[in-house]
Amino acid sequence: MDINILGCTAEYRFAVMAMEQGFRVSMPLLDASPYDAIVETPGGLKKIQIKSTTQKVKDNAIGLTIRRTGDPYSKDDVDFFAIWIDEFKGFYIVPNNGTQRRLKFTINGKKYSNNFNNFDLLV
Repeated sequence: MDINILGCTAEYRFAVMAMEQGFRVSMPLLDASPYDAIVETPGGLKKIQIKSTTQKVKDNAIGLTIRRTGDPYSKDDVDFFAIWIDEFKGFYIVPNNGTQRRLKFTINGKKYSNNFNNFDLLV
């Protein structure tokens, strides 16, 4: 699948899944925005950067680069990452700490096990 189609599909998939959880979702018209979606939560508006990968598991893990033009996403620009991993058929919802450049997800890994398709983390 073309990388642009994969990214667009992940953005729409995220929006639909978030709405199914009862959230209101808005998406910027400009492609140059640092975030891909805004989610309205009881705790306020959350800016979401959506990433996706079709990588296959290698050495029990999938790694994904999440920086923007070489630098990490700032906490002012992005509140959460929603990372679609095609092999797992779901999103990992990960808070932005402002320093992440790469994330690694493992099969049955404990570090992000609570983050898989857990849209409640956005609240």
